[in-house]
Amino acid sequence: MEYILWIIFMVAMLIVEASTVNLVSIWFAIGALGAIIAAYFGGGLICQLVVFVAVTAVSLLIAKPFIKKFRNTKTVATNADRLIGETGIVTEEIDNTKFAGRVTVNGSHWAAVAGNKEEISIGTKVRIKEISGVKLIVEKED
Repeated sequence: MEYILWIIFMVAMLIVEASTVNLVSIWFAIGALGAIIAAYFGGGLICQLVVFVAVTAVSLLIAKPFIKKFRNTKTVATNADRLIGETGIVTEEIDNTKFAGRVTVNGSHWAAVAGNKEEISIGTKVRIKEISGVKLIVEKED
């Protein structure tokens, strides 16, 4: 009779899984299937729970390398992030002590500071190292 409760739990987990985009509850559904089998063959409640936890953990551990392999981990630079690594031209002298400096990159004008604390004169080519808030952190291009 306990296996009916496990079937209800498994169906609920499958419904949750079907309503999400990521693998969230499939592991619990697989564990519940193991518990259903244990209950069907007469295993007690403790046995069913142990089987449920064990099968859930093992199925997660087995599947994890495959998930990592097929998961899309590439990040695509969007908006301002795409400026990192680009070259710009200093249009207003960069002086960190005065919090002054502007750079033009790809037709956009940005406030800028020197990453190595040096002054950079107008017309110098600079490479964007990172973005902090609304300021570009730049260094002279070699």
